[in-house]
Amino acid sequence: MSFAANMYLYLAEGVVICVTNLTLLWCILSDARNRRRREFILVASQSVTDIFYGVAFMLIANLRLGLFFENKLTLTVSTSECAFIPALWLHNMATPLLGLLPFTTSINFLVCSVAPLWYMRATHLYTFFLLSAPFTIAMFLTSINAVLLINVNTQIAALCIAANGAAHHIVYHIMLFFRIIANMASAVIYFVILLYLKKSQGGALKELSPQQLKMHRNAKITLGMVTTNSMILLLFPDILLFANPWNITKFYSTPLYTMTLSKTMVNFMIYMIRYRELRNIILFKIIACLPQKWSIPLAMKLRSTAEASNAPKSAFQTRSSVQTERVGRTSPRKSIVPRSGSIVGIQKPRVLQQEISKGPLHLPPLPSRF
Repeated sequence: MSFAANMYLYLAEGVVICVTNLTLLWCILSDARNRRRREFILVASQSVTDIFYGVAFMLIANLRLGLFFENKLTLTVSTSECAFIPALWLHNMATPLLGLLPFTTSINFLVCSVAPLWYMRATHLYTFFLLSAPFTIAMFLTSINAVLLINVNTQIAALCIAANGAAHHIVYHIMLFFRIIANMASAVIYFVILLYLKKSQGGALKELSPQQLKMHRNAKITLGMVTTNSMILLLFPDILLFANPWNITKFYSTPLYTMTLSKTMVNFMIYMIRYRELRNIILFKIIACLPQKWSIPLAMKLRSTAEASNAPKSAFQTRSSVQTERVGRTSPRKSIVPRSGSIVGIQKPRVLQQEISKGPLHLPPLPSRF
């Protein structure tokens, strides 16, 4: 492919990445229930990173196309001038995050599998610290790169290629190293979780309700698909870009970067296929554009299917809590009237469903002392 064709390919892929990930963000943030789900918050963070990566490639492609049409591909500029363009900042932020965020998701799933009751008790503070680590590392590396290149006047190509001087060579290789190691660790953690669940025959998950087990199984399959996608479309090209055997990046850098960009688009397809609550938001919007005689029955059918498949309000109850709730619904309410003829009826205290369903974890009700 010609130079201009490669840049147009980057532009097209960047547009697709931004559209798909903005759609995914909208599906998560537009629904209150989706915003409260920790796994969706992690997915939203990955979408933000993918948007950074896509926008960076779009800006880089636009810069290089301008140089191409002006016949300035051989032009040189100072290193500091290249290092401080917005495209490179976004690229440097996204480079380690593309590996660190999947690693964070694997850690989150490990905690969910080994200590599910503690996981459900955890507040948003746990989610904040979980996500603050990868973003802090990425910001730290990006800042160190800027400090090292702020007064460097060495002339480099105006194409502003990170691997060829636009980023500090040591810091850039550390970014790639973080991404490679984090992706490998994600795969290792996922297989450790599978072995643990198989060996312990479910382990602590036995305390969960059937609805919780279904949600955990769905998350396990989804994480497996996302991890496999990262191994094929991100880890493999990253190793080639990092090691650069036979000077492969000189001739095949575009296919390798295209693979890393394709990874984000495949993730969008995985999440839409695996999560009905995300895809239904898009379907409802599409149905609303149809004529009323078609939209109303289709919307009613889709809504009934969604309500039947969605987790109820007690989705985070334990088995014992669900059993207690069922007994409470089937047993009649009784009152104890004293034989002395008092008109005051003393009722047995019972735990209301609203009290059971408070908080991030719905624990079994305490046994009555009366």
